Amino acid sequence: MTNNYISKASKGLTTSLLFGLASCATIEAEAPYVAPTEGMFPVTAAFETPIVGSAGDSADDPAIYVHQSGSGFIAGTDKQFGLHIYTLDGDAREFFPLGTLNNVDLRENFRVGGTPYVLLVASNDEKKNITALLYNAETDEFLPEMTAELPLEPMPYGICLGQVGSDYHVGITTKEGVFYQYALVYGAEGFAVSKLREFPTGTKTEGCVFDDRTQALYIAEEMGGLYHYPANPADGVARTVIGRPGQYGLMGDLEGVTVYPEGDEGGYLIVSSQGNNSYVAFTLPDYQFKGQFEIAEGAVDRTTVTDGIDVTAKSTERFPKGFFVVQDNQNSEDAIEGQEKQNFKVVDWREIEAGLK
Repeated sequence: MTNNYISKASKGLTTSLLFGLASCATIEAEAPYVAPTEGMFPVTAAFETPIVGSAGDSADDPAIYVHQSGSGFIAGTDKQFGLHIYTLDGDAREFFPLGTLNNVDLRENFRVGGTPYVLLVASNDEKKNITALLYNAETDEFLPEMTAELPLEPMPYGICLGQVGSDYHVGITTKEGVFYQYALVYGAEGFAVSKLREFPTGTKTEGCVFDDRTQALYIAEEMGGLYHYPANPADGVARTVIGRPGQYGLMGDLEGVTVYPEGDEGGYLIVSSQGNNSYVAFTLPDYQFKGQFEIAEGAVDRTTVTDGIDVTAKSTERFPKGFFVVQDNQNSEDAIEGQEKQNFKVVDWREIEAGLK
């Protein structure tokens, strides 16, 4: 992505250029309360997944795969134990006890020996590694025998996966407020990563997402703001500030970030405003505030204190315009702290879209 695109997209926004690494000590502070916007609207979840097996702080981040046939799965991390795989109806399908996985992301058409696979990557914030797992869409099978743990220099917190040009890049966020970017390949000796760059994001940072269409990278600094960067390391680290806590109803921590794509560059950028149990949407590619919504009680209970989120625009039999998946911190309102029962909620995109218009 060129700086011309950044200037065009950031009209009326704050843009800054970062030079070198700055001090990035993690600062833990209680977020001041921010009231949601007056126009915040409710949506309800169509259904939910089973509660993850671990009690307390456990479920964290989802990733969605939808095949052209309309089949697919939802992956969800249990950061105490491994990776859950759910059907597109939210039923438990498989579980991989891969350890303390925090965040997960995926991309299609990752080729190994000429065969296209769905590549899943997950961060392990108790070990200095990420986990890579393959899924064969044609046979509807995961390949756990090809799973690899890849050691890294930093302690990975959040993770995002994208295609930069024809290459697959892994983005790593950290509690220290530094972002790392790696190229990921599969060669004669299996999976391998090579570091491409690092730059400061500020303080503790978890959520990130690549938009492959526009070669954009979006990062949420928990108490700092929602930012745009060029995805291609060759294009530098010019930063556009899209929103900060206190603006647009945003309240820290800012957590999961995801893109609902429309056409070549349109759609929505959505971030979890964890502090006030809501989600904020900005238009693409111009980053205009479009609306704020909450997931209220309906067919299933409401969501609170959401970490990870994901969305797809791909059509399924039940959701012709795609759907939105979020982590729910407390599936049972009467559970005591440390013994929360957590899961993932699924929302029809049409409900969200109706409120954004």
